[in-house]
Amino acid sequence: MTVVRRLAPTSLAAALVLGSSLLARVAAASPPEHERSAVELRVSGRVIEAGGERRGVAGAVVLIVDAPASARPGKRAHEPLDPDAIAWMRRAETDTEGHFVIDEVPAGKVRVVVVAPGYTRFEQWAALDGASGTDELDLYIRPDLRSDYRTVVESEPEPDYAVEPEHVLDGQQGRGYAGSGDDPLLAAQNLPGVARSPLGLGLIGFRGGDPREAGLYVDGHPVPRAFHVLPIASVLSPPMVAQVQLSPGNYSAAYGSFGGGLVEIESRPGGREGIHGQAHLDLFDFGTTVSGAVGKGSVHVGVRRSHVGDVLRAIDALPVGSPHFWDYLARFDYPLRPGHELTVRALGAGDRLTDDELFDFGASFHRFDLEYRRSSEDWTMLVSPSLRLDGSRLIRGNSELRRVAEVYSLRAAFTRRTQLPWLKLEFGSDLVVERWRRQQRVEQVFYTFDGEQVPYAEPRVDNSRGDQMRLGMWFGVPLELGAWRLVPAARANLFAYSGYPQLRLDPRVDLRGPVHPRVELLAALGMYSTPVVLVRTADSDLIDEDGEIGDGRADVPQYLLTYFEPGIQTDAEDRSSSATYVIHASTGVRVDLPWDLEARATGFWREGLPKTLDRTGRDPYYYGRRRSMGLELLLRRSLVSGVVDGWVGYTLMWARVDTEDGSWLPAVFDQRHNFVALLSANLPRGFRLGLRFRLVSGNPETPVVGRQIGSNNGRWSYRPIRAPRGTTYQPLFHQLDLRLDKQWVLDRTSVTAYLDVQNVYNRLYPEVWIYTSDWAERRSLIGLPIYPSLGVQVDF
Repeated sequence: MTVVRRLAPTSLAAALVLGSSLLARVAAASPPEHERSAVELRVSGRVIEAGGERRGVAGAVVLIVDAPASARPGKRAHEPLDPDAIAWMRRAETDTEGHFVIDEVPAGKVRVVVVAPGYTRFEQWAALDGASGTDELDLYIRPDLRSDYRTVVESEPEPDYAVEPEHVLDGQQGRGYAGSGDDPLLAAQNLPGVARSPLGLGLIGFRGGDPREAGLYVDGHPVPRAFHVLPIASVLSPPMVAQVQLSPGNYSAAYGSFGGGLVEIESRPGGREGIHGQAHLDLFDFGTTVSGAVGKGSVHVGVRRSHVGDVLRAIDALPVGSPHFWDYLARFDYPLRPGHELTVRALGAGDRLTDDELFDFGASFHRFDLEYRRSSEDWTMLVSPSLRLDGSRLIRGNSELRRVAEVYSLRAAFTRRTQLPWLKLEFGSDLVVERWRRQQRVEQVFYTFDGEQVPYAEPRVDNSRGDQMRLGMWFGVPLELGAWRLVPAARANLFAYSGYPQLRLDPRVDLRGPVHPRVELLAALGMYSTPVVLVRTADSDLIDEDGEIGDGRADVPQYLLTYFEPGIQTDAEDRSSSATYVIHASTGVRVDLPWDLEARATGFWREGLPKTLDRTGRDPYYYGRRRSMGLELLLRRSLVSGVVDGWVGYTLMWARVDTEDGSWLPAVFDQRHNFVALLSANLPRGFRLGLRFRLVSGNPETPVVGRQIGSNNGRWSYRPIRAPRGTTYQPLFHQLDLRLDKQWVLDRTSVTAYLDVQNVYNRLYPEVWIYTSDWAERRSLIGLPIYPSLGVQVDF
């Protein structure tokens, strides 16, 4: 599907007026034919956007006029064009790739003028010698960042599935937003329905749900985590991200097994014209990407490595340990023949977090994909197998825990257009099989008693293994009922965790259509089955809940601890798994407003059904009901629409979880109010200024209201007594972030320097309280101070 975005009426009109005026004046004052050059040429060339991408500019008006003998070919023409002094003129307009051809151009010195909407006017002297009977011109024009419109002609494939995600963020656009740290997935966390993550951690929780219940996919296959351990970076290098898709609730039947929403990241294929790339360096990491043509296909490769641990160590600011991370992605796309395309991908990411006195943690994954697409006028097909290799290691004290896994994934999808214009069929299947092994090794520990070494713990080695499977088969029937689209669908899920199968059926329906030329109604209802796993009790945490920090106690919430090692804490004991349902319902409107504004209002209801797991002779495990409801508001303006872009979003929400005794408690991310203003504006001379302001209700707390005192071998011990969660809440969160970019555009290269400062007024928010060692009082807190991200990016 070819998309032509809106032109600037004023810029296009100016080009037409200029050409018409010159033609009229030249016709009125044209010199005799014998005074013109006897040699006439064919001039061809291309109008190219200056900078690293070097895309062809469509719809540009190219004018060639005569020039005085004093003109200096290759130099910019700074003198204003005088129509009365022009003896002749030739005119053309570029095609969708930026190419143009002009015939009957007299040889000699000429003036070349290019006018295109969204670009600064180009005027340059040239010399046409006619040695070969034709001349080639490559004309590089610079974007006008303050123009109201840009002309962009691009080919976009049709969406793979009829049910589209609720939010789609362009990967390269999202990098430039304040507070994002140049990462589009961090920018996407500011959209309505996404909870504010404590400490800026890479937790994506939708509509009050558990972040561990959200699906995380890159190019159609799952990844173990969306972010590195250090939350300033996602596991995909930003230049490689094509777009980020978020579905806070209802999502396509092509995906399943997640009751907490879906995150999809699509990587960028390589360009097929020349060699392009990007290199960046900032305070946290450095990396590079390169793309280019390989025969009829393309390749795109990107690598990144952090040095943030070295920077933090140099300024003596290491509150948790020394963090390091790396990631890579390489993809090869090749059209086998018309309608057949093959894609090969390899991606991976790794982290290490160390503290000399507490722990040494490392985790990594490597994934290898093959994707085959077949398309014709009536049907499309996608088949994609994948292999992922996971590994993690935790050394803490006298114990070492290792886990390795092989994850096999397969996705197949088919779309068939019928002879009925209003009917289309979609069906497919996806399979995820994980085989894991873990080993926990404990060394013997001694302590001194009455001057003798007494064994405290015997050495042991515990080995375990298991497998888990998720199989889904789905179909949908998209119905085009005039301007309305109705998509009834169903998905059958088979879960098998440690050999204990569970079968669930998920009916879903999606409806959208216009109720006014500018107003679209949206509604969706569906069931989403999700496995329920009883977490192993033998796991170790990186940082203990109520762990020691200096001579105090850190009151660390459990959900923050599980973030650091999600793979280690998801293995199920034999027959300790089941499945339940989460019901999502939403309805809303989308309105097109003047000045290219888009407004969206969505009301939602989320209901997670309870489940009791029989533990064969032990106390049953109760998985409580989860409920949330609320309203999401979004006012958005796109970058291609003009000088200012960004959005203002607000979420009003209630989220509750019931307990086994029938009482309801606030959910962990019960954030009643969540307001985000994210705006960015182009300024003169290549500057761009952005800001983000957040105002969010605090999370519920389980406050310490007393303490238990005990004695063991003459040592006093203290354990906190807590009130129910939600007895108190954290205070209101507010933060201002600013970003300033400066871009220098050359013909074949662009250089961008940026400064992204988070928490500008340095408000230290109490994310984690530090209590005295006896839990008598809390005396300090852990929060993120002001911190900048300073970097430079070179596109070539």
